[in-house]
Amino acid sequence: MSREKTDLERVRSLLSFIEQSVTPYHAVRVTAERLLDEGFVEYRVDERWESPSGVRGFARFGDGALVAFRGAGVCDGTTILAAHTDSPALRVKERAISWKKGYLALPTEIYGGPIVSTWLDRDLGIAGRLVSRDGTVSLVNLPQTVIIPNLAIHLNRKVNEGFEYNAQDHLVALLAADGSAADGNAADRFARLAAESIGLPAEEVVELEALLYDPTPAGFVGLDDSIYTSGRIDNLAGCFTNLEAFLEADQDRPAMLVLYNHEEIGSQTGEGAHSAMIERVLQRLVAADGGDAEALAVAMARSTVVSNDAGHALHPSFAEKYDPDYAPVLGGGPVLKINGMYRYATTASSAAAFVRACESADVPLQRLSNRSDTRSGSTVGPLTWTRTGIRTVDVGLPLLAMHSIRETAGSADVEPTIRALVAFLESDSPA
Repeated sequence: MSREKTDLERVRSLLSFIEQSVTPYHAVRVTAERLLDEGFVEYRVDERWESPSGVRGFARFGDGALVAFRGAGVCDGTTILAAHTDSPALRVKERAISWKKGYLALPTEIYGGPIVSTWLDRDLGIAGRLVSRDGTVSLVNLPQTVIIPNLAIHLNRKVNEGFEYNAQDHLVALLAADGSAADGNAADRFARLAAESIGLPAEEVVELEALLYDPTPAGFVGLDDSIYTSGRIDNLAGCFTNLEAFLEADQDRPAMLVLYNHEEIGSQTGEGAHSAMIERVLQRLVAADGGDAEALAVAMARSTVVSNDAGHALHPSFAEKYDPDYAPVLGGGPVLKINGMYRYATTASSAAAFVRACESADVPLQRLSNRSDTRSGSTVGPLTWTRTGIRTVDVGLPLLAMHSIRETAGSADVEPTIRALVAFLESDSPA
């Protein structure tokens, strides 16, 4: 099979992963199902782990985060591939859903930092999780779609000059129209729709959490399938490439896959990068290998985290926004992310380790650093590094229109990123 065909097949697998992962909770479920299919054992965080040393296993933290592990010998250090499952979105305010002036209206609040205008005038899916009276958490993906219409230009003449949408007043999705409907709360109707989507009686729903998402199928654009577009590439592409590398690398070597939640809102939760997820799992694995607190400290000092999150690709219409010496392009390979204020966690030593991995895998490597007069974004890398002290390198796939509802990326970057991550996992001295 040609390299080109391999690249496209890998991208198709990525797009399938993204389309199934409509919320962070769905992304964790898809990942868990893949791990189970590969023979991994699921452990519960609220139960004792009996002899997990050398076992291929994983645990979910809440519903939106997951840690997988494999290989014995963790006391000598491990390589940790980290990413995050969440993306910017609009969260439905379920208790405020009402009939208003003839429309069944779904008020929303902003989650993370989306490019808000891209969410208007298009079909939006509704998905999330509900909790039933017996405490069971069920994932839902409603068959209905909604829309947030713009105001006509005749009534907003300056919309093309830069219009600021008010999150409370303007980001209200419409689910139905009925001129005869009286104004009034309709939260019970929405809960009934969610329950019906999974065959559950409406009276069994205790709590419901729903996000809007882009249901438009992901796909290729252009002449030669060199560009693909989708919602949630940031950071489901990081989750996918980490998962693929984790499963394809030498299974006898110790390694961990960490998928955090809530990165887009600062990671300050029990499922985010400021949580104790990594330490808790390492502590259990070290104990299973017969190690004590001192052994845990040594294991952490000998480990390395690869924080895999999307990086800004050069936009040809806005080239002046980039440092010309640090401007990655689509199709140029994975990106090494660098920042002098350590908004990215890359250091000279961790960068060198990733450079060596790319060289051994024959993968081209690009470097990203923002213009010196522009504030950089950040990732789970610095937060994990701060929390654990484990040396970290920040990398990712190049991406256009980051945080738009529809992002754009290069087909030729997915397979090389996976090869580089595999090489890093199999390195004799990853840091």
